Amino acid sequence: MVEKKTLLLVKDLVKKFPGVIALKGIDFDLYSQEIHAIVGQNGAGKSTFVKVLNGIFPPDKGVIYLEGKLVEIRNSGDAKKYGITLIHQETMTIPNLSIAENIFISRLKIARYLDIDKLVEEAKKYLEIVGINKDPKTKVKELRVAEQQLVQFARALAEDARIICVDELTSALNPLEVKHVFDVMREFKDKGKSFIFITHRINEVFSIADRITVFRDGFKVLTKNVFDTNPDEVVKAMVGRSMEELYVVKEKKLEKTVEEPILKVVNLTTAPVSYSETPLKNISFELYENEILGVVGLLGAGKTELGKALIGMQKIISGEIYMHGKRVKIRNPIEARKYGIVYLPEDRKKEGVVAPLSVADNILISVLARKSVLSYIREKQKNDIASKWVKELGIVTPSTKSKVINLSGGNQQKVIIARSLEANAKIFIFDEPTFGIDIGAKAEIRRLIKNLVEERKGIAIILLTSDVDEALSLSDKIMILRNGEMVRILPNINLDRDHIVNLLGG
Repeated sequence: MVEKKTLLLVKDLVKKFPGVIALKGIDFDLYSQEIHAIVGQNGAGKSTFVKVLNGIFPPDKGVIYLEGKLVEIRNSGDAKKYGITLIHQETMTIPNLSIAENIFISRLKIARYLDIDKLVEEAKKYLEIVGINKDPKTKVKELRVAEQQLVQFARALAEDARIICVDELTSALNPLEVKHVFDVMREFKDKGKSFIFITHRINEVFSIADRITVFRDGFKVLTKNVFDTNPDEVVKAMVGRSMEELYVVKEKKLEKTVEEPILKVVNLTTAPVSYSETPLKNISFELYENEILGVVGLLGAGKTELGKALIGMQKIISGEIYMHGKRVKIRNPIEARKYGIVYLPEDRKKEGVVAPLSVADNILISVLARKSVLSYIREKQKNDIASKWVKELGIVTPSTKSKVINLSGGNQQKVIIARSLEANAKIFIFDEPTFGIDIGAKAEIRRLIKNLVEERKGIAIILLTSDVDEALSLSDKIMILRNGEMVRILPNINLDRDHIVNLLGG
C-alpha cells in the first residue's frame, strides 16, 4: 500500500468573532492528490476554516504546516504564494468585467499592460474545461448564477494552485453540471492538485471525496475515509438525527379534487429580456389547488424564465394565462400579486429580502406598500403580526426587529414565505428554494412547502428546481424543460430518477 503524503496539516486552529467562537481547536490534514470533503450545518465553521487557510481571517490560535514546514498566512497574498486558493460560496465576480478579465483578475491587479487578445484565447481553454459555452468577452453580469460560479472555478484552475478550496460550488449547479465539475476535479487531482470540498449535499461527498470531515458547532467531530462510513453516520454526526428523520416526502395527489385548475397556461411563448435568458416556446400546463408542479431542467432550460413570465417579468409574445377559468393579462409583479401569484427568487439576498430592513418590515413590506397612504400600522401591531409568523414558521431570529440580512439563508427563505402568506398569496413559485442552505435547513424548507399545500386550502405551488431528488420527493407531477421547450409532463408515480436525468440531457 502506497503511503499517503501529507500536504497540509492544521493543529489546534481557533478563530473568534465578537460573541462567538467559530473554530474551537480544529485539527485537519490534507494529503497530496486528495479530495477531502468538509460537511456540517450552517454555522459549523466550514467557510471560516477555509477563509483562515486563504488569509481572509487571521487565526487567534493554531499552526499551519505545508509539506512539513511551518507557514504563516496573514493575507490572501500569502495564501497565493503558498499555492492555496478559494472558490467562494458567494459569487465573487466583478459584474462589469468580462469573463476573461474575471478569470485572470490577479494578473489585472499587478500588470501594467496585458495583451487582451491573448487573455481571451487563454480564457477559452479554461471555459472549455469547466463547460461554459460563452464568448470570453461576455460581461459576467450577463451570466446566470451557475455560470458565474463556474467562472470562479475556471479562475481557481487558472491560478495553478496546489490546494483548491471549493466552498459550495455545486449548490447552483444541476446534476449534469455537477458531474462535469467532478470529472474536472478528478482529472486535476490526477495531475497533482488537492481539493478541500465543502458541500451541503451528502450524496456528492460519496461521489467525489476520498475522505470526509464533519464540523459541528466549531468542533471537528468526525474524520473518516469515505469507504469506511455511510450517509446516515455522517448526517447523525452533523445534526444528531438520521437521514430518515430529515427526509421529507409529500403524499402524491394523484386525483384532481376539483374540475377547474387554479392556473392554466396555453402555448406560452416569450422573448428574452436580456442576452443570458432563454426564450420559452409553447409551454402549456395546468395547476390545481393543493398541488405541486415540479419543473426541472439544466442550465439554460428556462426554469427561471417560466417563473418570471408568470409574474410579468418576461415579455410574452403569444399564448394565454387563465386563472380559475378566466383569461388574465399579467404585466408586472404587482398585477401578479393581485391575482395571488408570488415568485420567490433563487437569489434571496439580492432579489428576495430587503437587506437593510428588519424581519418585521420584510414580512409586512407588501402590506405596508398598500396601506402607506391610507393608514399607519403601529409598531406594536407590526411586530405582533411578524411574531405570529416567526412562531408559526419557526423563523430563528433574536427579534422581529433584527435585520433580515443577519439571518441564515434558510431563515431568510422562511421570511419570504411569511411575507407571501401575509399578502394572501395562493400560487407560490419557488425558484431553487433550498439553494445554498444546509441539510437541516433544507428539510425544514421542504417540510414548509409540503405543509403549505397539505394544510392550507387553495394553495398551489410551482417548484423550479435543478435538484431531481427534491422534485421527486415533493411534486405531484414533473415538467421536464430543455432549451426553453417542454419535453413532457409526467405524473409522479414510481418515476425513476435516472429516467428524468436522461430526459434532461436529451
